[in-house]
Amino acid sequence: MRKKMLALLTIIVGFVAVSTYIIYRLIVSQDFYTKEELLEKIPISTSEKEIQDIVQLDEETYFVPFLSEDGSYGSSIWVWRIGKWECVGADSASGPQIVANNGDSYVYWNVHPQDEVQKWDIYLTSERNYSVTTGDGADQLQVYFPKIQVKHSIEVGKESYGYVELPSQWKEVIGSFDLNPAETGLLPSSHYFLFQWQAYNGNQDAINLDHTFRNGGGGTYIGDYIQHMQQLNPEELE
Repeated sequence: MRKKMLALLTIIVGFVAVSTYIIYRLIVSQDFYTKEELLEKIPISTSEKEIQDIVQLDEETYFVPFLSEDGSYGSSIWVWRIGKWECVGADSASGPQIVANNGDSYVYWNVHPQDEVQKWDIYLTSERNYSVTTGDGADQLQVYFPKIQVKHSIEVGKESYGYVELPSQWKEVIGSFDLNPAETGLLPSSHYFLFQWQAYNGNQDAINLDHTFRNGGGGTYIGDYIQHMQQLNPEELE
């Protein structure tokens, strides 16, 4: 009897140990790739690439800027997913973009040095909107959304690439427009925000990214980790 109990206990301990190890391997991020491994794994079609840097944004997010053989300055974002590091966004040319992972959000970029970007002005904007919706009951839900225009300036360093954490004020503004489903049973589906950017040179003149986009652009993305930003149309500002 004791031998059977001991055998059963050994099996249970072994099962728990194996399960714990598997969960650990899935949840806890492991060592990130080397530059040599990244050159093989970045999903951008070019025969030669140069890894400019490996930047850890947080425990489960990496930003890897790279240079392609045609002179394009690209970006790739890597997150820890289902037990491995996976590229969730890679492009050969772009302006600033946003990566969000596990509640943390960052603005990142990699642009051609000849564009001479010295500063970014990034914007969170939203147009005025008014909606009247009838829920399950007889009462109507009336919601007014004011125009939102929040600017954040970023000084650019010497490198072609960089990143900053998304301003906490932006998160507060977006969160303030969330309706409580427990109270209303509804969400403001007609309301949305835009993330926009404008680049400036050393003379504080607004510029386009002509050299960055001289070969066009494009990329590959999976999931909803990457939020694309648009170049600002100044006429939309008040």
